[in-house]
Amino acid sequence: MQKTNIPHILFIDDDNKIRSLVSKFLKEKKFYVSLSNNTANAKKLLNFYNFDLILLDIMMPKEDGVSFLKSFRRINTNTPVLMLTAMKEIDSKINSFGTGCDDYLTKPFEPQELILRINKLLNPRVNNTLNKKIVFGNYEYNLDFQELRKNKELIKLTSIENEIMCLFCSNINMVLSRDFLAKNLDVKINSRSIDVVITRLRKKIINEDRSSFLRTIRGSGYMLKSDYEN
Repeated sequence: MQKTNIPHILFIDDDNKIRSLVSKFLKEKKFYVSLSNNTANAKKLLNFYNFDLILLDIMMPKEDGVSFLKSFRRINTNTPVLMLTAMKEIDSKINSFGTGCDDYLTKPFEPQELILRINKLLNPRVNNTLNKKIVFGNYEYNLDFQELRKNKELIKLTSIENEIMCLFCSNINMVLSRDFLAKNLDVKINSRSIDVVITRLRKKIINEDRSSFLRTIRGSGYMLKSDYEN
């Protein structure tokens, strides 16, 4: 497809009625829309098109949206992903953000709210902040290249430290429990081992006052603190 200024959206949802209604509304708002009723078909479409944004339902048969998003983020950290779900449990919301979701909308939703959230994610300034670099103090973590730098100088991280940094940067200023971190890592690791990795990582991101940006929240877990993010 020839690149135009019209955003191309991929909408993945197994509900035929919702796909039809949302597609019609988005086309009326001058978006290109491709539809998929499952993640397997969506992966085929991703081989042929460069989408500007993905609308992704969480609850789907065979492979759910969170599992799809986790594998998608291993190869693409730039494309904004807006999750849709009828579920209201906080665990689902946290889990989707932990794997690289940029925003979250609960069904049923007002069409205008959907457009507002899409436009926000398509804003180049916002999209660059959400998907590429997270800044805290003199440190910067690049989600594209999975690189941590202090004043532009590269800081070496192990593979598991990088995975944990990705989770924290996707949930900046949010408390993440040990169990949540262990569950969302690609390698199997128990919650006690998480403490060991966190201790090593904490020493690599020290503030000017010798405190770490990686905070322990007693009885809850850990939080990566940044004054640049809400």
